[in-house]
Amino acid sequence: MARSRLLLATVAAYLPAAALPAIAGPHDPALLVVPFCLGFAAGFPLWGRAVDRVGPERIIRAALVAATAAGILVAFAHAAGVLAAGRLLQGAAAAGVPPAVQAAMAARAGEGRTGRALSGMMLAVAAATLGGPAIAPTLRDLGGWTAAALLLGPLPTLACAVGGRIRPRNVFDSPTVAEYEDRRGVRAGWLVSALVLAGQWTVLTRLAEAVGHAAAPAALTGVAGLPLVVLAAQSSDRRGPRSTMTVILATGAAGFGAAAATSTAAAFIATAGLGLAAYWAYLPVVAAQVQQAAGNQARGRAAGGLYASMWASAAASGAAAALAPSWHFVLLGAGVCWATAAVVAAKEFAGSPQSARWPRRPQPSPS
Repeated sequence: MARSRLLLATVAAYLPAAALPAIAGPHDPALLVVPFCLGFAAGFPLWGRAVDRVGPERIIRAALVAATAAGILVAFAHAAGVLAAGRLLQGAAAAGVPPAVQAAMAARAGEGRTGRALSGMMLAVAAATLGGPAIAPTLRDLGGWTAAALLLGPLPTLACAVGGRIRPRNVFDSPTVAEYEDRRGVRAGWLVSALVLAGQWTVLTRLAEAVGHAAAPAALTGVAGLPLVVLAAQSSDRRGPRSTMTVILATGAAGFGAAAATSTAAAFIATAGLGLAAYWAYLPVVAAQVQQAAGNQARGRAAGGLYASMWASAAASGAAAALAPSWHFVLLGAGVCWATAAVVAAKEFAGSPQSARWPRRPQPSPS
């Protein structure tokens, strides 16, 4: 698949995740969020292993076709139970796209260009997760729930699934589970992602309470951090993920910590917005760390574990945030999570640019 098709597939996979809860209508938004997140988190490891066996292009197409069928079920569901089941299946199907796209793009990247190769994917994720909720209400008002659900779910996935040519079998095809070239480096990336998402989603859960109204300002979507995606990716390729990630996470931790002590909405928006903006810069760096540490024959499995750690942590932390006595404690907790992640990155991430100097620590194959 061409790079453009990989990016469009990423948008199609993520679009219904955030867009449909914005037009939940008579349904509890949690009915659209929780089953999808569960399916997403559970599907990543399984799809990731399949990527290494048969190649990313076949997995992307299979996942998009399955997501199309699940999306149709969601669009025409009337009972709450059917809607929840449809969203669970939709999440599980869409989970095949991110690890496959990440593995494909990393495999095609030249020496020392993994971060920059993956930055486009992160911008595609941002386009879907930020743009979807913005256009969903208009589509619902024009055509109703069913039409909006079809336009935001099965139609984009079907359009991306058809056409194109699947390339011959290649380095991804493996009859057995390949070992990671640097297992410790892969798992460090997973741990950092779990800590970052834990902080991120606890803050997002209590945003409305912190700013005093339901409509959070645009600054708190982290949109200001989108230009940092490319800059962080370039820094990672030139200096190595360690220093780049440490600076990003320390900046975010400082922003969340300062936000916990603010007394005005303006100060909160400025400081918490800094932390939320840093989230987008973190994405290409952690993906580059995991992909380079995984090696050519375990890219899909490494990416699947990365996304599973993200979404499982997001689901758990979002629930935990509701139990916190106030949003001040939530911000402090987010700062601690990000600071801890910064320490892990400073200790375990690769310290040299992505080249032959990357540390290689072969490990036995997992059973």
